[in-house]
Amino acid sequence: MVDNPRGAMFRVIVPNQHSRVTNAELFFDLVFVFAVTQLSHTLLHHFTPLGAVQVTLLFLAVWWVWVYTTWVTNWLNPDLTPVRLLLFVLMLGGLLLSTSIPSAFEGRGLWFAATYAAMQTGRTLFWLLATPRRRTAVRHNAIRILAG
Repeated sequence: MVDNPRGAMFRVIVPNQHSRVTNAELFFDLVFVFAVTQLSHTLLHHFTPLGAVQVTLLFLAVWWVWVYTTWVTNWLNPDLTPVRLLLFVLMLGGLLLSTSIPSAFEGRGLWFAATYAAMQTGRTLFWLLATPRRRTAVRHNAIRILAG
């Protein structure tokens, strides 16, 4: 096996060839389809201007978790066990996030916020640990993700 100069957990880049999407990545996306479904049902039950603002805020949080995670899995190789485990832990978090959406502004707000924070922080810490120290520009991207 050839050493990957980008880092042990990073995808190997083959010029003029697309990376394939793994089943774990597709399942991760499916969890977030469920989250969007929860958002739409929540908006239907709270179809007021305040409800629209609340659902928009929840949507942005769900969107940011999904976007940053897919960005990380475009860099990291989800065929490797640690990366795959990260995806499954984030899927579990996504399910917790999704189930707390209908009452996120009532009794389950702390669940939503804690899960969101754990997902964003955990994924970014994993990214920092997976990135070799010599790749400072890539490590700075992880810090930017955590701040975003």
